[in-house]
Parts: sequence; C-alpha cells; structure tokens
Amino acid sequence: MLIQYFYANKILRMKQAIFIKDMALRDVRAEGNRLHEQETELSKQQTSLTHGIRHLRGDIKALALRLREREIDVPEPDFPLSELQEDLDG
Repeated sequence: MLIQYFYANKILRMKQAIFIKDMALRDVRAEGNRLHEQETELSKQQTSLTHGIRHLRGDIKALALRLREREIDVPEPDFPLSELQEDLDG
C-alpha cells in the first residue's frame, strides 16, 4: 500500500511537471508568433517610411530647382545631406 501511494504520488508530480513544461512551451511559441508578426509590421513600416523619404527628397529637389529658377535663396540644411543618402542605402 505504501509503495502504491509512493508511485501514485511520483506519477502525479511527473504529470504536473509535464503540464508546466507544456504551458511554458505554449507561451514561448505564442511569444515567437507575436515577435514574428511584430517584425513583419516593423518591416512594412520601414519600407513605407523609406518610400516616403525618397518621395520627400524628390519634392525637395524639385522645389529647390524652382526656387533657384525664380532666384530665391535656398537655405542650407543644418545637417549633411549625405546622411540621408546613407540611411536610404543601408
């Protein structure tokens, strides 16, 4: 009887350990899925922002050209324009 109780108790602890590990595995998989979705969304946002920056750069160049044609001074930016190009290329 004592041996039967010992084994039943041991089996119960093993089942509990398996249950806890299964829950942890499920949580890790859910977190992995969430991170993958977040990565996809951030990638889409980055692509959208990159296209927006390129569009704005084209608009700025066209505007600067029109201003120069009208002999209106175009102020120099407070930052090097090469930084924009590096960010878009990278």
